[in-house]
Amino acid sequence: MNKIAKYLNQQLIGNVFDSAPILEGYSTDRSALKITPRMVVVPENVSDVRRTVRFISQLASKSVHIPITVRGSGLDKTGADLGSGLVLSTEHLNKILEIDDHARLVRVQAGVTLGQLNSALALYGLHVPILADPRETIGALISNFTTDSAAGKYNGIYYYVDCIEAVTSTGDTIQTGRFSRHLLSQKTRLTSFEGSLYRETDKLIDSNSDLISSLGARSTIDAAGYQMITQVVRENTRSFDLLPLFYAAQGTLGIITEAILHCEVYQPQVRHFVAAFESIGAALSYIESIAYLIPEELNLYDARIFKTAAEHGKDPALFAPKFNKGYMVWVAFNDKPRKTNKKLQKCLKLLPDNAAAVMETDDNTTDFQRLNSAIVSYLNDDVRGERVPFIDDFYVAPDHLSNFLTDLRTLEKAEKLELPIFGSFSTSNYNLRPDIQLNSVEGRQFIVKFMKEFNELLKEHGGSLTGGSPEGRIKATITNQELSDEEIELYDKIKTIFDPNQIFNPDIKLGATPNATVRHIRTGYNNGVTTI
Repeated sequence: MNKIAKYLNQQLIGNVFDSAPILEGYSTDRSALKITPRMVVVPENVSDVRRTVRFISQLASKSVHIPITVRGSGLDKTGADLGSGLVLSTEHLNKILEIDDHARLVRVQAGVTLGQLNSALALYGLHVPILADPRETIGALISNFTTDSAAGKYNGIYYYVDCIEAVTSTGDTIQTGRFSRHLLSQKTRLTSFEGSLYRETDKLIDSNSDLISSLGARSTIDAAGYQMITQVVRENTRSFDLLPLFYAAQGTLGIITEAILHCEVYQPQVRHFVAAFESIGAALSYIESIAYLIPEELNLYDARIFKTAAEHGKDPALFAPKFNKGYMVWVAFNDKPRKTNKKLQKCLKLLPDNAAAVMETDDNTTDFQRLNSAIVSYLNDDVRGERVPFIDDFYVAPDHLSNFLTDLRTLEKAEKLELPIFGSFSTSNYNLRPDIQLNSVEGRQFIVKFMKEFNELLKEHGGSLTGGSPEGRIKATITNQELSDEEIELYDKIKTIFDPNQIFNPDIKLGATPNATVRHIRTGYNNGVTTI
């Protein structure tokens, strides 16, 4: 064991590992990258996190740099769970600390998974309505700020987090809160590192007010950089909160250790409706006609996804052959039973004569489950290559989608590759999973080449590569080149305020470079992690 790992093991209740088999397990996430860390720290409590960060910070002040990468469940799609230094896993910070069912509040550690949390809340008739992978941790949902498919109705994770506790780059802890100008003044007078965070951030916002206003006025949704600086000060009240900066920061500003979230009353019954259309125009026209019903999910799928799945035995028989071409619209309602039934009947009534549709009943629920299974089968199809999620969570506005898809077909022909999309119309966030052979030089080169081409296509239609999730290492190779000098300077200053010694994940977001990213592209399959 190396000296640093041995020293930390002596200081922590949790464990530090540097054996090759364990490091290998933490060398991949859901992305196309592989980076083997120098050591892995699994803290048992917040004190372990603080001791680790304080020690690494002290080393950095002596010009010994060991970057810290925070890892939840290892499901990041941008390579932000990976690092060559110290990977700090929150897997043991997984306690639900307090549930106040009357106030509909819950306090959890950052390593609690969404599935674990909602299972516990269900006993109180509550839930956090986020339709993300149930294996995702709460800390990761905040840090990665991925737009889930129910965000069109429930506004996403941003709406449900009241405050967080985070370990700063000095090893101290802060608890965020929305403060009035009077309370902010008290915070800025603190002589601690927390006081400097409030002082310097307040000054930065004041001196860059025009730039921050212009960022907030953009019509295109974009999670690159630290654009949530626009939400720190609320214009109507002038109140101040550091919490927004931690969204989409991907662990580069601090380590989230706890969060307080508020919840909704749980609606246990969800019913679905699926309709198929031969053209995108007909599908979009129908979607627009039912959007006012405010479904929990309103998703769009290229039907070629299910055709591919059927080739591997995952044929949702109820929907074939009606659903084997064109586009499929997936609708889910989770209102009270009577209201849900009325909405489903409205969906049927508004359906055009030439469209095919199936409504979920007690008799065909299994068939709807098979439809979901077919999607998973497509995403993990490995006959020709691997469907790596490097073009997930991009944004295309509803009024640009039809033309965008027409031009996407032109790109398909040029690349001689099928590019069926799937995603959420209600949030305007979509995904694309082309087959890639990562074990070939051509396949790895394709990732870089295709991202550039695809990004150009998105820009032509007012879209954004990082509309539904931040850039991490992979998308940063594109987004960093598109930031203005003023934006880069602003984001650099934010990073420096929170992390002056650059110990928190310095090689992602602004610190990511094309050469380093390409060098870390895997040459084989992931370590058994599915790509759903």
